[in-house]
Amino acid sequence: MDLLHDAPPGFDGIANAFAMAKLLPTTHRMDVKIGLLRDGVLFAIGRLDGYRQVNFFADHVRELGWQEHLLGGDADMQGCDMLFSHPADAAQADDPSFIRRPPVELWPSGTSHADR
Repeated sequence: MDLLHDAPPGFDGIANAFAMAKLLPTTHRMDVKIGLLRDGVLFAIGRLDGYRQVNFFADHVRELGWQEHLLGGDADMQGCDMLFSHPADAAQADDPSFIRRPPVELWPSGTSHADR
């Protein structure tokens, strides 16, 4: 990976995962641009060639606590196909609970199904 800024603590694990991913054989050249963010700033980029490489890297980075971003506009993705946010940033991210419906109370408080 190419560093654009100083790497945060724990970057060695990411660099090792990237180096191992590059060693995996590929059948197609996908040229996937991967970026790493810290405090909203892109600090490293790299390119992987195939599905096996991308999948291996993404699995290992997620295990290290980094948050994956796949969808977004060009500005959101900073020119990358995949972005990963540093764990300190991921902990501050909004709770995605908005996608769940709020619980519905089926029976008024103090009553049960048997009372009906």
